[in-house]
Amino acid sequence: MISYDESQCCIDALDLGGTRESISLLAAAGRVCADDVCLLRDQPGFDRSTMDGYAIALDGERESFAVIGAVHAGETASVTPQPGQAIKIMTGAPCPASLTVVPIECTDGGTETVRVTDHSRLAPGRNIAWQGEDGRAGSVVVSAGTLLTAPVLSVAAMAGHAEVATWRPPTVAVVTTGDEVGADGVAGIADSNGPLLQALLSELGVGVSHHHARDEAGGLRAVLAKALADHEVVVTTGGVSAGDRDLVPGTAEELGYATVFHKVAIQPGKPVFLAQREQRCLIGLPGNPVSVLATAHLFLLPLLGRYLGGWRPQWLQLPVAQALTHLKPRELFQPAILTPKGLEPVAWNGSGDLLAAASADGLMRLVPNVAKRAGERIRFLPFGGRFGTRSRMPERGA
Repeated sequence: MISYDESQCCIDALDLGGTRESISLLAAAGRVCADDVCLLRDQPGFDRSTMDGYAIALDGERESFAVIGAVHAGETASVTPQPGQAIKIMTGAPCPASLTVVPIECTDGGTETVRVTDHSRLAPGRNIAWQGEDGRAGSVVVSAGTLLTAPVLSVAAMAGHAEVATWRPPTVAVVTTGDEVGADGVAGIADSNGPLLQALLSELGVGVSHHHARDEAGGLRAVLAKALADHEVVVTTGGVSAGDRDLVPGTAEELGYATVFHKVAIQPGKPVFLAQREQRCLIGLPGNPVSVLATAHLFLLPLLGRYLGGWRPQWLQLPVAQALTHLKPRELFQPAILTPKGLEPVAWNGSGDLLAAASADGLMRLVPNVAKRAGERIRFLPFGGRFGTRSRMPERGA
């Protein structure tokens, strides 16, 4: 059994390549950006009014100005006011040089002559977004490795791009296992793992096929062989622990897959299993639904990132709302809720209690025998869909 950090090193060492392709912005949602995206021109591209009002050429202490024209968004002013003159201007319209914009509500709204009623607005350069103040042409506005969420795609569009270079997601099959899944009677259970994984992967633009295999060697082998032949990644749930019918690791070996690791010193999800054959991988998640929720974020998403230029979900450092101590030998990835006071653990009944765990915002990492005082920071991994996955956008001015 290896540590969580060692398991992540094993994943990072996998050379799984990846396929780059340029696609339209509308098709790129959920993809990972493969190249830096740069501004094609200054942003803003001209001195732009940020208010509806009057663009005024100041003239000493003058408060009334002759209105000599108007300019709307998408237009260019046909005249340039001289001292003592003004043009009516709308939000987003280009503002002639050396003017100041006074909001319409700070004037008497005159049509031929306008009087400024709020003297504090008579200061040079007010309410103008200056050309290039947000970014200069050629500057990076979306970094390679960024998850292309709706706000990020809007930035790429604003920068002048109709397409973006992305990493093509790998093809993925989800194989749920277990005679009890979908079975009738008292011992049967509903399949929550399949929908969970399909929904989580859809956020990365991954198309998923779903299959089910009973706990029988021949049937499991046939399902896995077909899924592994047709997909780059196969994700199984169940069948990886120490029971009589936990057949996934042995079946993977029979199919020519070499074990990367089996069992990680964590709770929940200790039996997690990873195997590789050339550019294809099989990752076996435990069957309990909370273990699937946790290990999908802790192992599956980083594995998929090896096909996506090394992308990884981003851990945060957040304060805890109360004192915490973890005394058991394995690291605990505790479902937690983000409150105004900080992270609070969710009260749960173990790795089968999906009702409690699904109400959490993510997982906080508790190291054995390390105490945390209220207000101290701890590593926290948000669940997909709660806060989104933080993008690697460049720092302002970088």
